[in-house]
Amino acid sequence: MERALPAKRRITWIVVTCLALVLVALAGYVVVRDRHAQKSPLAPMAAVVSPSPTPSAHGSTVAAPQTKWLVAEAKGTVAAYRRPSAQAPLRATLPRVNAHDCVTVMLVRGVRKVAGATWYNVSLPLRNISAGWVQAGEVGVYPTSAEIVVDLSARRLTVYRRGVPMDHFTVAVGSAQYPTPTGSFFVAEKTTPPPGGPYGVLALGLSGYQPLLPTRGALAIHGTDNDAVIGKAVSEGCIRMRNADVVRVSRWVPAGSPVLITP
Repeated sequence: MERALPAKRRITWIVVTCLALVLVALAGYVVVRDRHAQKSPLAPMAAVVSPSPTPSAHGSTVAAPQTKWLVAEAKGTVAAYRRPSAQAPLRATLPRVNAHDCVTVMLVRGVRKVAGATWYNVSLPLRNISAGWVQAGEVGVYPTSAEIVVDLSARRLTVYRRGVPMDHFTVAVGSAQYPTPTGSFFVAEKTTPPPGGPYGVLALGLSGYQPLLPTRGALAIHGTDNDAVIGKAVSEGCIRMRNADVVRVSRWVPAGSPVLITP
C-alpha cells in the first residue's frame, strides 16, 4: 500500500496538469476569436430588406407606379422597324426635325439587345403607326420623371414629378361632338403659336390624334386667350388651359414625357 501512494499522486498530478493546460488553451482561443471579430473586415453585414408590394383590398399585390421614363431623341433620320432587326419590315421613317421645326422625340417602351446591338421599342408620334423598333445609334436618350394625367370627367389636369403631384389645373376638354380621345400618349413637341390664334401662348403637341377628324386633328394641350371656356367641353379634342397654367406645365414637363388621358 505504501508503494502505491506515490503512483496515485503522480497520476493525480498529471491529470491536474493536463486540465490546467486545456483551460489555458481555451482561454487563449476565446481572446483571439474576440479580437479577430472586432478587427476583421469580413464581418457579416446587416441584411437588406426589400419593400413589399402594396396589398390591394382583395389580397393581391399592386405594383408601384412608374416614376421614371426614357425618351429617345432623333440624331438624324430614324428608321422604325416592325421588329428589332434592320431586315424586318420598315414601319416608318422619321426626320430629325418635324414640320414645326421641333426635334423628333419618342417615348421608350422597352429595350432589347440583339446580336450585340441595342434596340429601343418606342411609341411613335404618328397617326396610324403607334410603335416600332429603332436602333440605338440613330437616337440619343434622356430620362424624364414628369407625367401629365388628364381626368376628362373632372376636367382636371395634374402634373406629377417622381410620382408626386406638383399641381392641379382646371381645363377645357372635347365637346360631345368631338370628345377627347382617352389613352396613353406623350408630349411630341412644344411650339409657340402665332399671336392672337386659338392656341394661346404655348402648345404641347401630343402623339395622339382625333379619330373623328381623319385629315387633321392632332391632339395638343395648349393655352387660350378666352378663359371663359375653362372647365367646359368645347374643343375638338384638345385640352385647353389658361395661358399662365400651360406655361407652368411646360416648365415641369420635358418633351417626350408621358401623358395619360382618362375618361
